[in-house]
Amino acid sequence: MGIFSKLFKSKKNNEEVGEQKKFEDVNANQKPVSENTNSNKLEYTGGLGFSIELNNEGDVNLTPLPVGVSTGSNAKDFYVYEWFIKETGEIFYVGKGRGNRFKEFHQRAYEAEKIRKMYETDSHFVATELTEDEAIEIESKEISRILNETNDRLTNRHIPLFTKRGNGYDRSPSTPKIQFETAPVLYACEIEEHYFGKLHRAFDEVHYENLKAVAFITRSMRDEISIIYGGNLEKYKDEVTNTLLANGNKVLKSKFAKSVTAWIYIGDDYVINYDIDQEKALIELGGQIPTYHLIDVWKLLKNKFGEFASVTKEEPVINAIHNRVPLKDIKNLNNWEKGFDKGYPYYEEGDKERKSGNILGAIELFDKARFNGYNAPALYSSYAMAYRKLKDYDNEIAILNEAIERLKSEHGNNETRIMEFNERRAKALALKCK
Repeated sequence: MGIFSKLFKSKKNNEEVGEQKKFEDVNANQKPVSENTNSNKLEYTGGLGFSIELNNEGDVNLTPLPVGVSTGSNAKDFYVYEWFIKETGEIFYVGKGRGNRFKEFHQRAYEAEKIRKMYETDSHFVATELTEDEAIEIESKEISRILNETNDRLTNRHIPLFTKRGNGYDRSPSTPKIQFETAPVLYACEIEEHYFGKLHRAFDEVHYENLKAVAFITRSMRDEISIIYGGNLEKYKDEVTNTLLANGNKVLKSKFAKSVTAWIYIGDDYVINYDIDQEKALIELGGQIPTYHLIDVWKLLKNKFGEFASVTKEEPVINAIHNRVPLKDIKNLNNWEKGFDKGYPYYEEGDKERKSGNILGAIELFDKARFNGYNAPALYSSYAMAYRKLKDYDNEIAILNEAIERLKSEHGNNETRIMEFNERRAKALALKCK
């Protein structure tokens, strides 16, 4: 994995290092699929979506890989086609195929099929009489051209990297900006707003009487939540949870529990998902559920009680017996890049062993990955799953404690990951206390 040293050698300040770490973490389970030592070219797939090539001067060139997937066909009658709206000429889908594919129903192109049903549409060919590889290449180039040179909103789920615009699945342009201690909205994506007239929706106004039995919703926990909570999500969630419990309210595990009286979102979500959940609640619970945002609930409780309740619980003694070296003795402790290079292979092999059922062997390899400096959240997640499998809750709690402290000490937006580890830690504590 020494290519990353070359790729990131100029990144010095904390912000850039944070971005590097995020990049490494996202691709923690990826590896090179092809390496040609003669051409100095290394291609990565499964999330990276680009090839890395070093020229003779040592400069790095990044080239997006095609987005299509080959079936291995040797036929030469492939084509690339586009669906467009007749009235406006707007292209909303690009695909490759053979035979009658261009006019067939596309089961997985859900949004494109909705457009075909709502509008009068047609299709045309970009190129014909192609091999499959040629079709994949042209399909990707055409998607890039549309996103770089037009304002058309594509419904293709997968698009090449490095385009000037994304596809239309992110928040629509009319979505209010996310602000500190301000509830966001249940948002519509650009496709929903542009083609179907779907608009974002504000969360409901909070009424204390509806907080008797609440369920927290953690869907769509993006890094943007760090703005809402000023980098301290734990504080807001704990203050709300503790104050609700101290005043006789309940926090439920399921949002479709029979006794639920409100949903409290921590992040945000598509308004379409909200609509689907409310329809399900109507069927299963006999009515719609008041839907609040954590910030709005926090503000109401602050105004109502003046101060937040705190819960001090005496935790059991954690007696974790293990062979892990102390943090101070870890190699490459302050060199993420080298730690990744040296430790990742042990983690990768260890996770294979964990999934195959060799838990003790996996833990030994995780220890080696950690000792050599690998410090991605993926390592700590795998550690925790391994110890849970052994019902070794002491070690699970101990390794999660370490993960949380390390994430807190780092620069970057780690609130979502910290919350996930805290929730897992709480479950491990509960299991230990049984």
